[in-house]
This record gives sequence, C-alpha cells and structure tokens, in this order.
Amino acid sequence: MSRFKRISVLGLIFLMLTVISTSAVSSVSAASAASPYTVTFATTATSAASAAVAPAPASTTPAVTAIRPIAVNINGSFMATDSSPFIQSGRVMIPIRNLASLGLTYSWDAKSRSATIVDRTNNTFVMTQGLSTAYKNGQPVVMDSEAGNYNGRMMVPARFVSEAFGYSVYYEATRGILFITSQDYIADPAKLNSGNVQEARRAAIALPIQYNFKAAPLAVSDKLLNYSYSFAAGDASRYVYDNGQVTTVVEITNGKAYAVWQYSTGGIPGYDLYTTLGGEQPAYMNDMFNDSFNYSRGKYKAYFKDAAGNVQSFAYTPAHYGEIIQASPVAAGSI
Repeated sequence: MSRFKRISVLGLIFLMLTVISTSAVSSVSAASAASPYTVTFATTATSAASAAVAPAPASTTPAVTAIRPIAVNINGSFMATDSSPFIQSGRVMIPIRNLASLGLTYSWDAKSRSATIVDRTNNTFVMTQGLSTAYKNGQPVVMDSEAGNYNGRMMVPARFVSEAFGYSVYYEATRGILFITSQDYIADPAKLNSGNVQEARRAAIALPIQYNFKAAPLAVSDKLLNYSYSFAAGDASRYVYDNGQVTTVVEITNGKAYAVWQYSTGGIPGYDLYTTLGGEQPAYMNDMFNDSFNYSRGKYKAYFKDAAGNVQSFAYTPAHYGEIIQASPVAAGSI
C-alpha cells in the first residue's frame, strides 16, 4: 500500500478530530433529526409581496430531516435559507422562498392553502398544501411528493417544481448539496481561475462532484456532524473533502469537479491505517493540508500554516455554505 508519511501536522490534527468525532456520530439515530448541532443560516432577503404572505397552518406530518442541513446551490451560488431543506420519502423538500432565486415569484392563498408560482413567461404552477396533485397552466399534474407546511414554512418538492419550469436538479449525497441549474447555465471560468484564491476555492466547491468509480456508501454526509475542506497552499484546482468517515480527493478539470480518490479515515493516513475505496491515490497528498476549513457540531474553524510551518487557526460564522471557505490570513500577512 502506498504511503504519504510526511502528511502535515495540520492534516494529522484534522483527521484525529474527525476520527474521534465519528465514534460519537455512529450512535446517532434518525430520531435525532432535531439535533442541537444543526446549523441555522442567515435568512434570505425576500420581496415585500413574499414577506406579506401568511403562513399555512403547520403540518402534523413530521419532517424527516438530516442532522446537518442540506445546502442549496442555484446556478453556482449557495443560498442562505430561512428553513433547512430535508429529505422526505427520498425527495428533497426546499422552502418555497428559495424559488425566487430561479426567477420565480409566488403568492399564498390562506383560505385555500394553495401557493401559485409564476415564471418570467407567465407559466403558472398551483399547488395545495397536503395534496400531491398540482396544476400547471390549468392542467392537473401529479407531484412525486406533496407540498407541506413545516414550522411555518411552505416546503415543496425541489425536483418536481424546478423541472416543471425547465430547471435541472441534482442531489449530491457526498456533501449533502442540492444543485439546481437553468438550461443555459455554465460555471464561470473567470471565478474558477481567479487570482483571488478564496473566490476560486468557493467556485470549486460550488461544482457538483462527478465520479468515474462507485462512491462509497459511507461517503454520504447529510447525517454526519462534521466535515472539512483542505487545500494545498495558494491552490484551488484540487481539494480534499472529509466527512469523518470517508475522505474524497477532488480535482477541477475543464470547469468540472472529479473525484479521483476516495479512502476511509478509520485511521491516520501516512501510517498505513487507511483503505482505498475508489480511484487511485494522487502523488500530491503531502501538500493537501496546508489550508483547511472545518465544520464540527455547529461550529466553524479555519486552519492555516504560517511561514514557519506552525498551524494558526480562527473561528468564524458563515452566512451560507459557500462561506466555509475563508481568506488566508497568512497570505494577507496578518499572522
């Protein structure tokens, strides 16, 4: 088995933290959906018309949510949500207010408990709380999951509603991210190749990860409490994503993100205690833990190596998922 014994001190610290936390995570059951460690993101700005919409009576149907909130990325931008998306019967449910990012508007009729969604060309989509039959331009259609009210927020099946208006939907289980894109969307190469490393890294993690091998089942992240991103110094063309059980190495090529190696983190890499689950180990692994960004039990912390090789860190609070990537204070000369 190949080894990368010269892994940085930072990588060791990070991986030890995730290994320790994994044992605690394994005892968490589906009943812990209301985990106190769930992150609450900043509220999305809404129009005056949307803000005035009266909420429907709360649903009595319990929402099956992830321990960690599902992130929503629309046309390359991560959204702040006022209510966490969740998975119900295999369907991702999102707040109806997020549809505004798709250029859609909506109104709520409290009497009939129905929401009317309209796109830029005046196509209309009407759905009623608790019913799986909706109406597109007056014609009945059966949704794959009914709309519902959870904690005062109207939640709708993301795939069905988005595709009804011509958008593509993809749920990436590796990181628990829902990607929604318009037909003409192309990732901005200027951002991916930006001289601003923070901007380029944020653009890199905003790409859905694609596989040329079968992803490991334990790579699914939405029921785990911890995750981290690590990068080589000053680089955004590749990163390491760790969920505390499985580590995925990703390379950015021609505007797409590809998983090139996946291994278990049941031990400390560099000491032959890891197992390859897919792909092949790249030769550059020794360089990949210079800058790291960690989410652990609702808290965020960034780690950087200074010129002397010492690890420096700071805590922070992002407004949305993409802001887990922070600017390097080392590059700015502040540490």
